[in-house]
Amino acid sequence: MLTLTPKVTAKVRLKAAVKAGVSSLLVSSGVDRLIGRRYGGQGVLLMFHEFVTSTRDTLGQGCSIADFEAILAALKASGRDFVTCDEALRRLHDPAARPFAALTFDDGYRSNIDLALPVMQRYSAPATIFVPTGMVDRSINAWWLALRELALTCDTIDMEPMGVRLQCSSFEAKHAALDCMTAWVWQDFSRALDLGSLFARHGVSMPALVDRLALDEAGVQAADRHPLIEIGAHTTTHRALRLLSPDEVAADIGENKRYLETLLGRPVGWFAYPYGPPSIGGTREAEIVRKLGFRGAVTTDPGALFPAQAAAPFLLPRQNAEVPAAPVAHALAGANGVFRALATRFGPPFDVPALDGQGDLT
Repeated sequence: MLTLTPKVTAKVRLKAAVKAGVSSLLVSSGVDRLIGRRYGGQGVLLMFHEFVTSTRDTLGQGCSIADFEAILAALKASGRDFVTCDEALRRLHDPAARPFAALTFDDGYRSNIDLALPVMQRYSAPATIFVPTGMVDRSINAWWLALRELALTCDTIDMEPMGVRLQCSSFEAKHAALDCMTAWVWQDFSRALDLGSLFARHGVSMPALVDRLALDEAGVQAADRHPLIEIGAHTTTHRALRLLSPDEVAADIGENKRYLETLLGRPVGWFAYPYGPPSIGGTREAEIVRKLGFRGAVTTDPGALFPAQAAAPFLLPRQNAEVPAAPVAHALAGANGVFRALATRFGPPFDVPALDGQGDLT
């Protein structure tokens, strides 16, 4: 087994620095607003997961609560209204509607309530929390959390599936080890199924870890009763949907929808795809989501929202707002469609998929 001391490469550091620098420069110069004339649309969906008091405690993952408040303050100062996903969709049908931002939180972490909700209340900002069944009943393979726990608690990790032993006694090495292991899974999501023995060997209990970090049934019910929070669906198992057959996709999404509707006593109208584009292909999943009766579904593709997308709102773009470097500038640049412009090399500002039964929407 090869022994490595992981290091953050110069290339990774440079990429992060360039991205932060570009965001800051575009926002401070006002160029992001110029780009936003074509790419900013009418509003934006922002994506978060966990909230933390310090991202050092989570090896750079999640959004610090100070950054979250600064982002909301900047969005409000820019003239945007904070709205629900339903109101966002309604405004896409109204060309005279004010610009908006809608907050979304994935996976159902306790910190959404403990840390984020007090900030949301100060700004009267609603949010949709997308919850997988497995997070609530503690059955989920939350491999991303277990890998982080390994990096945080172990100075040596025998990462046998990768054929390496990772030496990570320093903070920098732990951070780099987590990035290395996570990237390895993202290259092939089926690898997440082979990590159980690794976690057991290093004493990581998945149910205990999820229980510590995620809302339980009572917590999900209480959250949904709050006037600023709506619970949305996020599959039963949080698996990469591309690995599943159409029937398995329909079951994984549909069972989660039915579970949440029984738990909450109301219809669940919004859905978020796990992982985003790497785990879905074409419009297969979007068509399944439409047939299951959802009102809309969100991806992790960067970009803003445009009126034409309201006709088939099942692959809506959503801007990642969890960026420790220059978080406010990144959020404002994303809200103005800058990262969509860069990703497409200043190509079309949005895509509208053609779904069965919806006509030709391209």
